[in-house]
Amino acid sequence: MINVAFYWHQHQPYYKNNLTGEYSMPWVRLHAIKDYIGMALLLEEFPKVRQTFNYVGCLLEQIVDYGENHATDLFWRLTKLAPYDLAESDKLWILDNFFSANHQNMIEPYPRYKELLQKRNFRRKRPKDVLKDFSDSDFQDLQVWANLTWYHPLVVRQDTALIELFKKGEGFTQEDKEYVLSRQIEVIRQVIPLHKRLQYMKQIEVTTSPYYHPILPLLCNQESAQVVLPRLLLPKKRMLAGEDAKFHVQRAVQAYERHFGQKPRGMWPSEGAVSDNVIPIVAAAGINWLASDEEILDCSLDSKIRRNEYGDVVTPEILYKPYRVCVGDHSVNMVFRDHNLSDLIGFQYSKYSVDAAVSNFMGRLDSLKKYDNNGRPLLVTIILDGENAWEYYPNSGLDFLRKLYETISSCPDVECVRIGDYIDAHPPEHTLHHISPGSWIGHNLATWIGHEEKNMAWDLLENTRSFLVKHTEGTMLPVGNKIIADAWDEVFIAEGSDWFWWFGDDHFTAYKNEFDSLFRIHLKNVYKLLNVDYPKVLDVPVAAKADRRKPYTLPTGFLEIKLDGVVSNYFEWLSAGVYTVGKDMDAMHRTSGQPIKEMYFGFDVNNLCIRLGFDKEAFSQYRKNGKCVITFVQPTEMQILTSSFSDKPLRFKIKNSNQVSVEKYFDTIFLDKILELSCAFADLGLLPNVEIEFFVELVRDEEIIQRVPAVKGF
Repeated sequence: MINVAFYWHQHQPYYKNNLTGEYSMPWVRLHAIKDYIGMALLLEEFPKVRQTFNYVGCLLEQIVDYGENHATDLFWRLTKLAPYDLAESDKLWILDNFFSANHQNMIEPYPRYKELLQKRNFRRKRPKDVLKDFSDSDFQDLQVWANLTWYHPLVVRQDTALIELFKKGEGFTQEDKEYVLSRQIEVIRQVIPLHKRLQYMKQIEVTTSPYYHPILPLLCNQESAQVVLPRLLLPKKRMLAGEDAKFHVQRAVQAYERHFGQKPRGMWPSEGAVSDNVIPIVAAAGINWLASDEEILDCSLDSKIRRNEYGDVVTPEILYKPYRVCVGDHSVNMVFRDHNLSDLIGFQYSKYSVDAAVSNFMGRLDSLKKYDNNGRPLLVTIILDGENAWEYYPNSGLDFLRKLYETISSCPDVECVRIGDYIDAHPPEHTLHHISPGSWIGHNLATWIGHEEKNMAWDLLENTRSFLVKHTEGTMLPVGNKIIADAWDEVFIAEGSDWFWWFGDDHFTAYKNEFDSLFRIHLKNVYKLLNVDYPKVLDVPVAAKADRRKPYTLPTGFLEIKLDGVVSNYFEWLSAGVYTVGKDMDAMHRTSGQPIKEMYFGFDVNNLCIRLGFDKEAFSQYRKNGKCVITFVQPTEMQILTSSFSDKPLRFKIKNSNQVSVEKYFDTIFLDKILELSCAFADLGLLPNVEIEFFVELVRDEEIIQRVPAVKGF
């Protein structure tokens, strides 16, 4: 018997400016009418499918704020205005922001919305270039579609007025727009009661995360980030905020109890980030079980989780069971996500047909049936974001999930379970006395600390927190407890993980400036609440203060590369250093049509790994007779020379400084959509802890077509 535990993590950061009462971004509102309601509604069709949902404490509060307190955001306010009441600046802002949805699945299926997108012409035109092309009726339709497209299909199916609006498609009236907005509030009000009812019926278990979604290990001890990555640079000042970590956990428990009438049994620590310091905190709060990633378990055990060539686990007795984690006198149960299966749903199956995706998933489960687990069913834990993935699926993922649930419901050897139920029925038999510090991304914490921008943000946070500690303990300011509590709340909000996620170069969002600004607003609010002038450094964007001269980022952890010439999964190159062509050139010298547009570089334990990404059109003329030369200038001069790209198989050789080539050729190189190359350090004569510097050239007939980086080496 295979027990599958789907665990959907629902999370948004705290978007509200508490001093003005307005939300800067609409994602709580829009995901509520799409994913939060839709994921739960679908389960009503499949009573045999039991699952676990996770809601961050501050997300629950924001859902209530929209549903009961008439909260608004900038997008909402500009939607409500009639087009003739919009200022020019409002219209320009709408033209830049009201297409913020997956174009393929949420805009292009609707002819009028697609027409407006084409008229906007993001690739070639600025908003002011097309402003005159948009009539009042265009703006009215755009205001409606930017909200209408977010409704989950199951919500639309139950609402004849929404069905008619989808059919109407264009020529919307102000009354149509008012209905689209007012219906959102009605749907949002259903989210928590629906989850509460499904939990009462024992079809789902609802858990929580630390209140403002901080990375708990970094609050307890920032140096925990160096356990896995010893050379990771830390902020100039060390923020020790173990008491803040306790607050986030305790407040999350309290918020959950208010909404669900009971204490939570389980918790997804923000980003699956754990360490030994975290265990006593969650245990003291009454949490029975935690979840994290399989790589955390792998690093915490002497034995290793192994997979076959298809990515399926061949050591199920290690991964597919709960553990007891004991630190001092405190203990908590833990389960660990199947990294591969979770990421297939989150990042890959959206590219498959529904039948192919479900068949692939069930085939992987079927491969586990041959293993004997001493009479205990294997617990295959699948944990992923319950929101963002579905934008990349047609029909909000409904077709895929419905087919998957139908197939599982009819399979006698597979059962969907709630995690807490499984632990009750099959208590852990294995105890861990140490949990390796890290998260679900690369089993480290580098996503939230280590980059110059991230470290600067931590320093700003520490400065503000230290200021507040001083004024909380002293009597310099005649302020009441409510003001102090509100000031501390601003610090706790700024400790959330999302601000640090978007700082640096490892993730991209069109709203980076908004996240940067909101982070600093929360810090400014601390000083404003205490009637003290805030430091002017908080007026300067964090990204602007960072040193932007270096045109690339450095690797943050070991890579696990499948050499096949394509990006096999989202995480394959996530820990690599990245160079984007043009970053080290001034605007005058940047040119379009460069064949190589980006380069990734990094390493595993034994090998240097390099990836080149291409402009498809510009590279096409070099695919037959081009080749690459990788030149090392430190610690010694040598070159890696590839054969012609047209060679099958593609190979490379190494040439040292005295022009003597290594006799053997290497075939750890593949070119398809990208070029991927792996070369052993031993073959290169490179020793551990030695700095290397190199550059890459695209060559044709001995002519250098392009060099990356353009100026200096990596």
